[in-house]
Amino acid sequence: MMNPLILDIQDLSLSFQTSGDEVSILRNVKLQIAAGEIVGLVGESGSGKSVTALAISKLLPEKITRFTNGSIDFDGVDILQSDESAIAKLRGKRIGFVFQEPMTALNPTMTIGNQLFHVIRRHSNLSKSEARTKVRKSLEEVLISKPEIVENQYPFQLSGGMRQRVVIAMAMSANPALLIADEPTTALDVTVQAEILTLIERLAKNHGTAVLLISHDLGVIAKTCSRVTVLYAGEVVESGNVADVLRSPHHPYTQALIRSLPDIATRERSLETIMGEFPDLRNRPSGCIYAPRCPKKFEKCSQSPTLVNINNLYEVACWAEQPTGGVA
Repeated sequence: MMNPLILDIQDLSLSFQTSGDEVSILRNVKLQIAAGEIVGLVGESGSGKSVTALAISKLLPEKITRFTNGSIDFDGVDILQSDESAIAKLRGKRIGFVFQEPMTALNPTMTIGNQLFHVIRRHSNLSKSEARTKVRKSLEEVLISKPEIVENQYPFQLSGGMRQRVVIAMAMSANPALLIADEPTTALDVTVQAEILTLIERLAKNHGTAVLLISHDLGVIAKTCSRVTVLYAGEVVESGNVADVLRSPHHPYTQALIRSLPDIATRERSLETIMGEFPDLRNRPSGCIYAPRCPKKFEKCSQSPTLVNINNLYEVACWAEQPTGGVA
């Protein structure tokens, strides 16, 4: 039996108001994550990955952001219909965050222990002594050796991997239902990256936490996630089981992404680049958003395709995959 859905995003569209123009940033984004599941979100820089993550807890700048369509259901809470005070109670407690650079999430003037202590006290009813005990346990859970020493150190005294473990400890200290990890391993070396990913997997399994893992690295997604959603220019172009998407991608954009990665097994193959340029969202092209760069486009690509289910839970937005699709 499938675990209950923690996050259910349906047809989410939003725009930014900039210099008098309203720019469509996300269009009809669909994303679901069940308890204990790790789902990947991939795409080029500017595809809308981080915007999607920030929209979940309404951390986007309110003055310039306009939600134009869709819904975000988080564990039974209608995010878009909730006021700021209600959403503020979810942040950090029910929704945890881990970002790319841990130093930006840590206060350089406070010891690790005090920072964890304040987070734990804010999101729980524990007494001071109980919170201090929880600090040590939180550090132990993210496999930090000698936590009694680390809790008295400052962020600058720790390595990048250790700092990221501390940030994960903070994010998980309130046992959130959802953990959003936005490029959590990009600044780390390969060995530490693997350790952090293994840690996230273990925490998701042990706590039943739903995890949204955002990365530009398909290798990271392949190792860690059960499902993946591919974004391009704010639109979902493909979504499904991670093995199916990465081994046999249906959308030309996903195919191009994979061909642009080094393949250790076939060193003779030259890396390919994705032809064309990323679209200017201020002048979004009509029809299929990827058509201007697609080598397989045909006449019907002048119209916008919709996500269609082609195999169980596998969805793709490409006219060539539609039941009424034409010949490329």
